[in-house]
Amino acid sequence: MQSTKSEPEDVAKLRHMASEFAEGFNTGDVDRIMRFYGDTYVDINLRNPVQSHQERREYYLQVIRKGGFRVRVHPDEILIRGDFAFIRGSIELLRASAAGDSGRTELRYLEIARRQQDGSWQVMWGMDGSVQEYTPSP
Repeated sequence: MQSTKSEPEDVAKLRHMASEFAEGFNTGDVDRIMRFYGDTYVDINLRNPVQSHQERREYYLQVIRKGGFRVRVHPDEILIRGDFAFIRGSIELLRASAAGDSGRTELRYLEIARRQQDGSWQVMWGMDGSVQEYTPSP
């Protein structure tokens, strides 16, 4: 288990990972995105959640090809426990139509990342979903 002395550095690396994901997605640079994935990734939202590196790459290529939106990724909380990190945040999907109007959808996400031998991080599990409104009953 790593000391907490490196935790601020690790949090910075994980925040940078989110920034690089957004930049890679928004520019169509799938290789920029895939630097943060290992041999397999589990996407809880998919019918067949376990993907190889190549399958995950194809998934992103397909999503980017469909186009029509950009993303902003905001990691809100990062918990590091040994060589694992839990990243909770929000994703904004920003859509632009041909008419010039735009729409915004907000998702929440949770990812689990694992520290690699060289100190870098790779995501291994993730899920996201639409924000739901909830007001407790009195």
